[in-house]
Amino acid sequence: MSVLLDRQGWLFSIKTFLASITALYIGLAGNLSRPYWAMATVYIVSQPLLGPTRAKGLYRILGTLLAGVATLIMLPHLVETPLLLSAAMSLWLAGCLFLALLNRGPRGYAFLLAGYTTAFIGFPAVTSPEMIFDTVVARSEEIILGTVVALLFAALVFPASVRPMLSGRISRWMDDAAQWCRQILEGGRAHAPRNRLAADLVQFEALIEFLRRDDPRHAGAAVSMARLRERMLLLLPVLSSIADRLDALRGNDKALPEDLQSVVDDTREWLVADDATAAAGLYTSLRARISALKPQVDADLQRLQLATLLLRLEELVDLWQDCRMLHQAIEHGTAPRETPRYRIRARAVTDARHVDYGMALFSALSAGIALMSYCVLWIGLGWEGGGNGAMMAAVAAAFFAAQDDPAPSMMSFLIWAVVASIVAGIYQFGIFPAVHDFGLLVLLLAVVFLPLGLLLHNPKTMLFALPLTVNLVALLSVQNTYSGNIQGFVNSAVAMFIGIGFAVVMTRLFRSVGAEWSARRLVRQGWGTLAEAAEGRGQQDRERFAARMLDLLGLLAPRLAATPEGSDIASVDMLTEARVGLNILQLRRARLDLPERSREAVEHILADIATHYRRQVAARRPVPGEAALRERLDASLARVGSVAAGKARDEALMGLVGLRFALFPADLPAREGSAALPAS
Repeated sequence: MSVLLDRQGWLFSIKTFLASITALYIGLAGNLSRPYWAMATVYIVSQPLLGPTRAKGLYRILGTLLAGVATLIMLPHLVETPLLLSAAMSLWLAGCLFLALLNRGPRGYAFLLAGYTTAFIGFPAVTSPEMIFDTVVARSEEIILGTVVALLFAALVFPASVRPMLSGRISRWMDDAAQWCRQILEGGRAHAPRNRLAADLVQFEALIEFLRRDDPRHAGAAVSMARLRERMLLLLPVLSSIADRLDALRGNDKALPEDLQSVVDDTREWLVADDATAAAGLYTSLRARISALKPQVDADLQRLQLATLLLRLEELVDLWQDCRMLHQAIEHGTAPRETPRYRIRARAVTDARHVDYGMALFSALSAGIALMSYCVLWIGLGWEGGGNGAMMAAVAAAFFAAQDDPAPSMMSFLIWAVVASIVAGIYQFGIFPAVHDFGLLVLLLAVVFLPLGLLLHNPKTMLFALPLTVNLVALLSVQNTYSGNIQGFVNSAVAMFIGIGFAVVMTRLFRSVGAEWSARRLVRQGWGTLAEAAEGRGQQDRERFAARMLDLLGLLAPRLAATPEGSDIASVDMLTEARVGLNILQLRRARLDLPERSREAVEHILADIATHYRRQVAARRPVPGEAALRERLDASLARVGSVAAGKARDEALMGLVGLRFALFPADLPAREGSAALPAS
């Protein structure tokens, strides 16, 4: 009932329907061979907000042109050898899908579209290859027509900016982050807000692209959004480190020194302050109070713990002040107006995403194999009308390839394709014979497409409404001349069902994996990244490393939530692992300026850490750290602590104590008051 009362939903539905009818009318007036493709394209491109519609429209046009060029290259040379043509089409689909999966943002849509649009253009053209150039031009005209009309209606008819939605979402992210900060400073350890924040940050890239495509007057907000993402990513390991240090300093009596407790309490209240102007005024004094508490760094464990806590508190207030400033800039639609407190090198975290080349290749090849298998069946049966099934097999295999188990979504796609064919059959043979003018056609189409547009506006119903709508438009096949060919209609519908069903079966056999399988794979890749960092290979940049590991955490969080209870992989805290990596990088940088004996000890520790993570990768599960590594860390803390004071020594001590906390949190040496770690 709430869907029926959605005013914005009805506005979107009416606007999209009028755009689709406009595209259909232009296609009919221009005597295009398949004007209904223009109508279907409007429904595919149109989104509730202007930014996403422009982004999708742009990449759809690029993908269509790329698919047209590929078809012109492949089909004329291979049409006489159907198996080779099918293999080329399947490899093209797999290659485009591989690139799409590597580009998780809107840009990936261009590659996805290029992959399956080649099947849409090429397979129906195998019976008349001499007309392939005209066919490619016609299909491109129809798709570009629908895209342009959709973009014009989105921009000119009650345009809906992405900024109100973005403002609300960022406010929720800021609230989540503030509440998590407060819980940490109060001694809590809730993981839900942290994992939710990490998963949400994965969506930032797409939102930044949508904001760039929105109202050009607010293009500067995309810059603010990108910088906000950088700082929110770095906020996660900082808070995790603060939680560990507070637990250690509170000890058994759960109490902090009075002056430190006062700073922690004031920081907690400052983080959740509603008045941004007042909070900005308190920032300087709070920062000064934190700096004033810093002790001299040496091998004393409590002073090391206090020094690292205060360092992280400084980073926290710097990051949060920047987040507040950037949030205000986004609200006003501008680029940042102030110099950031927390300095990040230009482009340090740009494109620093976790990329699973193996899984992307596996998913892409699975889609190509599904298409090739159907083509072998089609060619073997000599089925003249089977090309429609090849088209739909390509769409079904590609569209859901990013999911761990695409089969359920593909099965839903098949079910709604069946529903679309039933509705289309009623229209084709029960209603259309009585239609003799365009006005009556519009009224009859509105009966079904206006409610469908309402469902497309709702995220909960969009996943089944889109295949239902697009397949219905394709099966209705509205053209200038009515052809009630029931045999052709049934043949096309059956081919569509078999093509999608074949893709479902092949996916079930070769591609479907569970959330636990994917989570285990992601965790192993994270461990491998840590081993490479300890060995001195891979990215050795702190911000880029943090961004990559936290991007992995964002991908991992929803999968860990879906793993069976009691699974050993669910116990892995990838945020702690990210902190290990940051400490590894700090230690690698600091070791170069240490005395030779201390430097060699640090290098032995890094080698042991690399071995530890390689063991976990090989075992495919968490493995406890060896006692020898713990003892070596304790000994090195004492040895480095005796080195003459200096920046390198302090950084090395911070890195060593960070590794000691993260790798062996349960058996830190107990000390009363101020005590140093024992030397070895």
